Amino acid sequence: MRVTVHIYPSLRRHLPGRERTSRTREWEMPEGADVRQLIDRLHLPEQVRVTVLVNDRSVDPATGLRPDDGVLILPQMGGG
Repeated sequence: MRVTVHIYPSLRRHLPGRERTSRTREWEMPEGADVRQLIDRLHLPEQVRVTVLVNDRSVDPATGLRPDDGVLILPQMGGG
């Protein structure tokens, strides 16, 4: 299944090679994949924490993906 993934610019520096230049791209994921599998595929260092939105809703890593989902991955932000 295909999902559209937008990766926040400050996170792209962690991506391998040509992946760094893409702001948004379609990724082919296996049927039944979840957000954790997508994040694992990015090969981000363990210390990098992210917030993930699927179709404009904040989700946890166990959330399943569906065909044509829009995924936004951004750095985790703190606030007070």
